[in-house]
Amino acid sequence: MARLLERLQTGWRPRPDEIDMRIPQRTMARWEFWPSRHASRPHMLIAGWPVDDDGAWPQFTEQVLWIDERLEWALCEDGFWWLQ
Repeated sequence: MARLLERLQTGWRPRPDEIDMRIPQRTMARWEFWPSRHASRPHMLIAGWPVDDDGAWPQFTEQVLWIDERLEWALCEDGFWWLQ
């Protein structure tokens, strides 16, 4: 995960087949930013509906580590999210 973050910080534009298979990749639809509820460690989360999940409730990512300036993808502590 640390190496992927380093690559993203250099301006590298990822493609699904270029991300280490040990890092989970999912797609999030109808998403929005949410602040965390941890006052001691404020950070941003993403809430939305994962495309591969039929759940009726939105899900939340872990902390956002890096997000694309075009808002097409985000690296979070729980994996790599493609944003729709």
